[in-house]
Amino acid sequence: MNMEIKERVITEATRMFSEMGIKSVRMDDIAVACGISKRTLYENFADREDLVRQSIYYHLRRHEEEMLGQMKAASNVIDEFWIMFGHSSEFRASTKLVVLDLIKYYPQIFDEVMRNHHETIVRNNEQRLRKGIEQGLFLRCIDTELMARSLTRYLYGLHRDFSDVVISAHVDDNKPEPRPLQLAIMFFLRGITTEKGREYIDGNILKGIE
Repeated sequence: MNMEIKERVITEATRMFSEMGIKSVRMDDIAVACGISKRTLYENFADREDLVRQSIYYHLRRHEEEMLGQMKAASNVIDEFWIMFGHSSEFRASTKLVVLDLIKYYPQIFDEVMRNHHETIVRNNEQRLRKGIEQGLFLRCIDTELMARSLTRYLYGLHRDFSDVVISAHVDDNKPEPRPLQLAIMFFLRGITTEKGREYIDGNILKGIE
């Protein structure tokens, strides 16, 4: 296996998949773009599915490395989330065609790769939320797991909701205190209210919860 050729193929395939979609790109097209024979292509990759899987991992890893690099300049977790907001737009734009084709033609790869990626981002976001609570930047009453999952799904515009199980598991009508999902919605509303609205929410709904 020639690692130089393999890396060049993965890089080129990732670019072509992002621009044209996975379905529209043939193995012949990739071989020509890389200046190698189709035989050489199959000497480095078991089959088309293998190349698709590796290119998706490569794209996600490159995206994460770029984002983490920018986060080094962040002053706190709020800055980190702001950087994530910017990267999420780029991520959605660069993976739109890829994600749609994965769901339709390679559902197993989608479940394997995207679910693993999603769970990794959720864990990282939950750690950031907890760090923000310790720094006094976020309310202590928030459900960090629910918030992390909801935020991650929103950031990356996932076409499949990996949060259903978690959200349903938190719903308990027997509990007298507000449910986490109710609080999540209220926190969102608090962010778009006027000063008068925030005073009402803080004094009548969130009072005593912190």
